Amino acid sequence: MDVPSDLDIKNYNKQMKHFFLTCFLVFAWVGWVSAQASFSYQGKLCAGNDIQFSDLSTGANNWQWDFGDGQTSLFQNPLYQFTDSGTFTVVLTINVGGTESSFTRQLKISKPPQVHFTADTAALFFSSYSRLFIDESEFFDASGTHYFWDFGDGNTASSDTLLYAYKYAQSGTYTVWHKVEDSHGCSDSTSRVVTVSDLFWVPNVFTPHEPDEINDQFIVISNGITLFSIDIYSRWGNRVFSRSGRQQIVWDGRMPGGELVKPGTYFYVITAQEGSATYEPQTGFVTVF
Repeated sequence: MDVPSDLDIKNYNKQMKHFFLTCFLVFAWVGWVSAQASFSYQGKLCAGNDIQFSDLSTGANNWQWDFGDGQTSLFQNPLYQFTDSGTFTVVLTINVGGTESSFTRQLKISKPPQVHFTADTAALFFSSYSRLFIDESEFFDASGTHYFWDFGDGNTASSDTLLYAYKYAQSGTYTVWHKVEDSHGCSDSTSRVVTVSDLFWVPNVFTPHEPDEINDQFIVISNGITLFSIDIYSRWGNRVFSRSGRQQIVWDGRMPGGELVKPGTYFYVITAQEGSATYEPQTGFVTVF
């Protein structure tokens, strides 16, 4: 049996060093190649909104998330909510065979609007069934705002304006739902109860004799659906005006012949002709100046 020479031993050791060095480099390269962190996200970038983070890394078996707001997670695909608005640096770090890889994305989180609205009756002269819905929301970015309404009677509407006029078909109590959404997709919603009833709105004074053309008409408003009639009498019982209508009846203070009535107090009788059974005949006095 031949005994290896010192040269053979040196060559063998050299070859083994090359072999182990090559193996180390190969394993290091494989580990580096396999440890590639990446992620995506889905959801509206709004404070308080759920954002689904999805791991897209290769070769990972553990995950460390840093959301940039002091909060972390070890889940592979965490569902997360940012509580505040601002720009946050989200970092995903993975470890494969002792090799770390990190992936970073900056997310700009917007502050959602705070929704409020009112249902105004005084601003409308259509009927007691009508409401002028007015959005009074607080916006932190009002560009591209959309307004959504559900009137509680099966009808809905959307618009790009703060105001929306709506008339119900009948009396009742309705839960009105309102949602606003800004250009970032951030939204908020709320609801309130609106009661719609059968009413007559009747003034008690008007001034057709005054030259300023202010308050020179006697306007009676109903629910806008029911047909009603009004008869107006002088203090001596003479009928000076009679008319029927559904939405409103206007008297300009003139008698059938066209002449203005004399200043004084007049008696009226309003009667529902059809429709709502809750309407009772209404009587009262109106003063003409």
